[in-house]
Amino acid sequence: MRILIDPSSVHCLNLGDVAMLQVTVARFRQFWPDAEIHVLNDNPELLELYCPGALPVPSEGRQSFYFTLAQLTRLGRRWAQPVLSELDVEWRHSLPQVVEKLVRIRSGPANAAALRSFLDLVRSCDLIAASGAGQITTAFRSPSTLVLNTMEMAIQHGIPTAIFGQGIGPIDDPCLRARAEKILPKVGLICLRETVTGPKLLDSLGVPQENVAVTGDDAIDTCYKLRTDRPGTAIGINLRISWYSDIPRDLVETLRRPLQQAASALGATLLSVPISRHPDEDDAEICRQLFEGYSSIGEARHDLTLVDGMVQEIGRCRVVLTTSYHGGVFALSQGIPVVAWVKSKYFAAKLYGLANQFGVGCEVVALDEGNFGERLRSAIVSAWESAEGVRPALLEAASRQIAASNSAYERMRRKIAAGELSTKAALAGAQVI
Repeated sequence: MRILIDPSSVHCLNLGDVAMLQVTVARFRQFWPDAEIHVLNDNPELLELYCPGALPVPSEGRQSFYFTLAQLTRLGRRWAQPVLSELDVEWRHSLPQVVEKLVRIRSGPANAAALRSFLDLVRSCDLIAASGAGQITTAFRSPSTLVLNTMEMAIQHGIPTAIFGQGIGPIDDPCLRARAEKILPKVGLICLRETVTGPKLLDSLGVPQENVAVTGDDAIDTCYKLRTDRPGTAIGINLRISWYSDIPRDLVETLRRPLQQAASALGATLLSVPISRHPDEDDAEICRQLFEGYSSIGEARHDLTLVDGMVQEIGRCRVVLTTSYHGGVFALSQGIPVVAWVKSKYFAAKLYGLANQFGVGCEVVALDEGNFGERLRSAIVSAWESAEGVRPALLEAASRQIAASNSAYERMRRKIAAGELSTKAALAGAQVI
């Protein structure tokens, strides 16, 4: 059994991405103990740390295949003409040898060799899967397109395909929507994180309902297993300053006061829970700015570079305040209530969906609405006071989602064993590489 996993990140610098990948790898190994598990990855040392034995596949081969001389795609996006972007993918899938020659001329033999290795690997796989992510969305248009392109290539070769733990949408880019509308209806199994936006979007894209399952986030499994016996005593903080969160750095000054006022009123320690370590969105640095001037700041007791360490650190909290989706997942799955602050459409879709999955214990505060400082303060106090009361319901919701996720993976395993996810029917107008 040879498997290729397309993860939500090739760098392993976001512990939410890592947690989802770890669950996918672990379940595949449970199903197929002797399988070769390949993962698209550009940081082999971290991949070995987080998923020992998984085989890294450099992303440059796929990047070279789809992005070298991609003028049609660029024009299609600029002019909102999906037909041009679709033609760009079609000719590459039809004439891979020509693409390889162009890459060799333009970028050198090393890139051409990486491209050929990627194509050879795809053709030799028995399963191609995407692990949990929130990236089939306009905010991450290029990575989303690569995931869809890889799925298309697999389908052309009759290779089973599955997508797990996905937060799909919003998709308002016409070229990305055209890709999704063409490929997603042919993916063997699509597992969604939530029911608020994903199912409706997939229905509008023509995805058969029997190919869709709502499972929650795969990382819930890990967090639930590591839960503590009782609520903690700190307020965990995660604020994501990034282009896709729409939260500017100058908002930190505005947020500091209501946060510290609420913590002071509750006599609570503030605890940094940094999910992302990407250099341009370092969560830990933002927490240091938010905590300036506060008298009770907790020191980390666990290794915050590991998923288990981060989950256990969040277990010290009674409430978690987060803009990061997985900051919420890591808390709610342990029975810890969450206040989610959002500004971008991307995070709003994820966090409102997460709140709906758990039903209670997750209040979303929109930072683009008036009087958000007072609403933030009030939400923190309310979450703190309700922590013990909502804990049983949160843990029950986590348990249900874990069961749904395990059931979906098992469904995929049975279908592969029966040959039901394999099809030699190529997509209309496409040739097999």
